[in-house]
Amino acid sequence: MAVSVAVVLPACAGSDETLPTTSAPLATPTTVATTDEGSSGDGSSTTTEVVPTTTLPIPDNAVMQLAFQFAADALWPNGTKIGVDDVRCTVEALRSTPGSVGVDAYDAVIDVRAGRADDLVEVYFDRFVADYRVLFDRLLQTSAVETCSDVSTAFDDEAPSGWGSFRVEAWNAAQMILVPTASEEDGDADTVGFDRLVLVPLGSSAIEVDLLRSGQVDIIIPDVSIETVEGLSDPNLGFEQFDLGRHEDMFLRSTGAFADPVFREAFWRSVDREVLVDEVYEPLLGATNVWNCGPVTLDDWCVDIAPFADSFDPGAGAQMLTEAGWTFDGDGYWQDETGEPHEIIWLVAGGRARQEQLIDVLVPMMRDEGFRLKVESVGSEFEFADRLAAGDWDLSVYAQSGIADVGLLAAANSCSEFSTAEREGWNVNGFCDAEADALLARALTMRDDDDHIADVRAVLGRMAETHHVLPLVKLPSIIAWRPDTVGPVESVSEIGASGVLMIEQLATLEDLDGDGTIYVGVEEWAACTNPVLSCGAAGWFADGIGALAVPGIWTTKDGVTITHSSLVRQAPFVTELR
Repeated sequence: MAVSVAVVLPACAGSDETLPTTSAPLATPTTVATTDEGSSGDGSSTTTEVVPTTTLPIPDNAVMQLAFQFAADALWPNGTKIGVDDVRCTVEALRSTPGSVGVDAYDAVIDVRAGRADDLVEVYFDRFVADYRVLFDRLLQTSAVETCSDVSTAFDDEAPSGWGSFRVEAWNAAQMILVPTASEEDGDADTVGFDRLVLVPLGSSAIEVDLLRSGQVDIIIPDVSIETVEGLSDPNLGFEQFDLGRHEDMFLRSTGAFADPVFREAFWRSVDREVLVDEVYEPLLGATNVWNCGPVTLDDWCVDIAPFADSFDPGAGAQMLTEAGWTFDGDGYWQDETGEPHEIIWLVAGGRARQEQLIDVLVPMMRDEGFRLKVESVGSEFEFADRLAAGDWDLSVYAQSGIADVGLLAAANSCSEFSTAEREGWNVNGFCDAEADALLARALTMRDDDDHIADVRAVLGRMAETHHVLPLVKLPSIIAWRPDTVGPVESVSEIGASGVLMIEQLATLEDLDGDGTIYVGVEEWAACTNPVLSCGAAGWFADGIGALAVPGIWTTKDGVTITHSSLVRQAPFVTELR
């Protein structure tokens, strides 16, 4: 699926990292006080930091507390309340199930307690977890699993049950079928405008467009490609695009062929991004410009700065290599002073028209500058994510949603989260820089927004100076639909504007052709539908698919900014205890 939340998730395959054999026991519920928090009205939150009092001592090694309060209508489909026992079970499952996602962060949990206020949950950590906004994006129903300590096979025969407005009737590699719970209750059958919502993975933008035009699906949320540009210019279709901060960037990994900083900078300086815009992106997007801020798009971070503006200087790159003893081999490619050729592995996701166009332009461009590119295409986005996380590449180009949170930015770019085949981490883009790490660490402790902005901008400067990243362009997010089969237009538009499939918005859709079913086509999702395992996470919550089947405390309402979901009453808040 092309549109995604700004949550950074690891790749599809389960981690091979050995899990700890012992963990701190989770305490039984106890009475604790909470702190006060309000909303600033713009999706952010304001926090009054008060060290909580408790009838039991705060754990001696507690460094951080995350607290959230479930909404009054936070219910499982069987009508039971979602509560602290489910949070405790989720922590145990995520840190002890082999192949689970986010093990390190959940291993830092030392206590889960029920708070003094109704439905309040307080989670204590033995260290500060900066990327706490990726925690508890999924919760398990304790009564639905045999044991919380290992849920690797818990959903083999039966899908997660769902929550709120929808019950999950089926969820597998071929489809997800959601039934509105309101339609199953006497007297409420007319409160939802359809009988079933069916989501189907379709594999590519071209297939999505074809099936929409033929009437086999009602809504699609495709990636930007020649197929979408040409196929959606149909007066019988509804079509909208939104600026949700999405961007496409080129990454040069700090290992392999680009481990030599001279070779990396020379390549970096030889990429003519203006040509890429002219030949690849303008035919798709119309008039557009090279994006020079970095692999982010938040206005506060990017206004009036352009650290990548002067990247193109192939003459300087060639001179650097020559001065370092590099020469051309018999085929006109650069070789180092030992005569060793440097073949650059370019990892691409197969079947993507935009990637194919980039290959057609970039390979000959770099050949003319003396750089040999070996294109390795993988079959799907999830195979691509696996290889990306394993570090089995030198060059990659891919699109991301705009990150608008310092903690998430830190997780995606810190050396401590650098992903390899041996250890899967949040940082899959290959960037690792000690100076940037120090800036991100400081930004995480700053309370003043201006200090945040200054440090993030300094990090973007380091990305340019170290030549690991080349931002390319900003991309729109797209939604298209058949006005004769689904509506109202306002509801479909709101789904496109949010960038994800949210329960609240989907519940407002209406079936207009009388068949009782609304079909939504998305590009793909992982074959694994276990919400705990890594293979179920990489396009799973990020694309909103999993959030329809498993509740989480986070969501996005604009495709960029992380905010609290309707599962909780207000934004979860953090207290640093020491």
